[in-house]
Amino acid sequence: MNLTNSNHLKYRAYIDGLRAIAVLAVLFFHADIGCRGGFVGVDVFFVISGYLITGLILKDLDGGQFQVVKFWERRVRRILPAVAVVLLSCLAAGWFLFFPLNFKELGQSVLAQAMLVSNIYFWRESGYFAQAAEVKPLLHTWSLSVEEQFYLLFPFLLIAFKRFSRKSLVPGILLLCGVSFSLSVYCSYRHASVNFYFLPTRAWELLLGSLLAALPAQRASTRWLAELLSTGGLLAILCAVFFYGPDTRFPGVSALLPCVGTAFIIWANDHTLTCVGKVLAIRPVVFIGLISYSLYLWHWPMLVFAKYWNWTWNGKPDPIPQSQRMLLLFASMILAVLSWRFVETPFRKRTVLKSRVQIFSFASITTAVLLLAGLAIHQMQGVPSRLPAEAVRYANGSTDRAFQNELELKQALAGEFIELGTGDKHLPINLLVWGDSHAKAAMPMIDVLCKEHSIRGVAAAHSATAPLVGYESTYEYSLKKESIAYNNSVVNFIRSKHVGDVVLVASWGGYETNVLRRGLLDTISALRDTGTRIWIMRQVPIHRWDVPQALASAVLHGHNPEELGLPLAEYRKEFQRQDPVFEGLATEFPGVTVLDPTDLFVSRTNLCRVAKDGKALYSDTTHLTVAGAMVLRPLFEPIFGGMGKAPAPVPDKGVAH
Repeated sequence: MNLTNSNHLKYRAYIDGLRAIAVLAVLFFHADIGCRGGFVGVDVFFVISGYLITGLILKDLDGGQFQVVKFWERRVRRILPAVAVVLLSCLAAGWFLFFPLNFKELGQSVLAQAMLVSNIYFWRESGYFAQAAEVKPLLHTWSLSVEEQFYLLFPFLLIAFKRFSRKSLVPGILLLCGVSFSLSVYCSYRHASVNFYFLPTRAWELLLGSLLAALPAQRASTRWLAELLSTGGLLAILCAVFFYGPDTRFPGVSALLPCVGTAFIIWANDHTLTCVGKVLAIRPVVFIGLISYSLYLWHWPMLVFAKYWNWTWNGKPDPIPQSQRMLLLFASMILAVLSWRFVETPFRKRTVLKSRVQIFSFASITTAVLLLAGLAIHQMQGVPSRLPAEAVRYANGSTDRAFQNELELKQALAGEFIELGTGDKHLPINLLVWGDSHAKAAMPMIDVLCKEHSIRGVAAAHSATAPLVGYESTYEYSLKKESIAYNNSVVNFIRSKHVGDVVLVASWGGYETNVLRRGLLDTISALRDTGTRIWIMRQVPIHRWDVPQALASAVLHGHNPEELGLPLAEYRKEFQRQDPVFEGLATEFPGVTVLDPTDLFVSRTNLCRVAKDGKALYSDTTHLTVAGAMVLRPLFEPIFGGMGKAPAPVPDKGVAH
């Protein structure tokens, strides 16, 4: 019994047309030109890849010619040369364009891709404080690693089916596909980042293509059915491209639309082209499909480096105009054509490095070079000597953070809070800081004051989780459904330990304003009978651009970094929208004080300053650095001056009653 048939193995131009749709969807999505769900193009690629590669493996198995080393040789010729050129080009561009932290991370991502674990690396780098995607030129290589990992393992599975259980090939693939899909659905609700990046939750898309290749070729029973499936498949892909968006729970159930749509098109056109198949087989469309691999590799680095130049070296934090983004995509296409013509094709057709020994020697040397380059850049901390020392000092604000550990629900329930001050657990707890990532940013100053006054404090802080009783935080990286139980456990701890002072710090503007006031009132009510003094710090001024990069860019352009900042009048407009949330709290509830940090950040020229004494005050757009936290000292000193006493008068500066 043959495991495949010849129909699956003929060249079909319409599949390159499908590739063209997939890559164009990804390009327009990344360039923010109309395709909000264009990310599904990657899923279309996965199904196509699974179909084609499985068909080739099964053909060789049927003929008794399959060799794992031969299969991997084909994969090396197809994948490595083009990606190696892109990686080395990115390192060269990063040397001239990137600040040390970003160049260090670029070196790490090159190292990860050379080790075929790019997806795992970017998953680990996807936390709350991770650098934005716009400074990661190799972020898109996660999908290559998923495919590479799949094809390191999958041939052995097919060999096992061939040797031991031919009849179970289709049921076996179907079972694996179902398990992977079920895992993806589960993780789409519980572990979104794992679901996006990991092979086990993505394998079903490749396996769906494998299933098509393993099935005996069958002609659609009627012409109209083939046309219906082909048209429906294309509409399914386009619906996902145009109607999905960043808020879509993906992958998971929603990924069925583009993946099954792709499978329908392939199955319906397996014998005779449908109308959709004929359109996909038009020569210009096919050509885009032929260069789709190189186009996918080049387009994202082009967009990233252009944005980086615009934001930093060119001194413009504004978005790149759409016309320029279109030009960048056009330039990416030119690079893709050159890469396809002079890199991909010669290696794939064996006009260079014809023998297996030669191609594997090339692969070994290239991989070693990439590993060494990535490791060296990592070890040298992004080679800061490339840039002026003052620019590097400001750029290092991106990592000037402390107290970054997230407090989880189980720790809060056990009373295992973050220690501040003396750290002597035999002392009573005088102070508790409660909040989100903005609380963590303010904690270095509070820790200093705790140590100076020889008292013990603790902190309950988790990113994107509002410190409010009864409020369920829904943002990514928040505690989500656990947030209510978490906040209740904090209140219970305050009660049981008779904590005298509680400081609430959060990015209040990031939560739902209509329920924020209610949450504050419920929190105050929950603590009223404990005798605890409550201090609520309003959020610090926020900015529209990455502060450390803007400061470093100012140095490179000969500008004074100390003169950067958001105009106070402009910030006040946004700030005043939150006034109804805090209005009257201090007068209505004795023991409650609202602290306003704004005045501490205002310069002589009425700017909300972002630098002081040669250091960045922010690590990104909203979070204070350790240096920035020290600016808050006058705001927090009254808390310690009256600790253990009745609420004391608070100085006018920076404090609102």
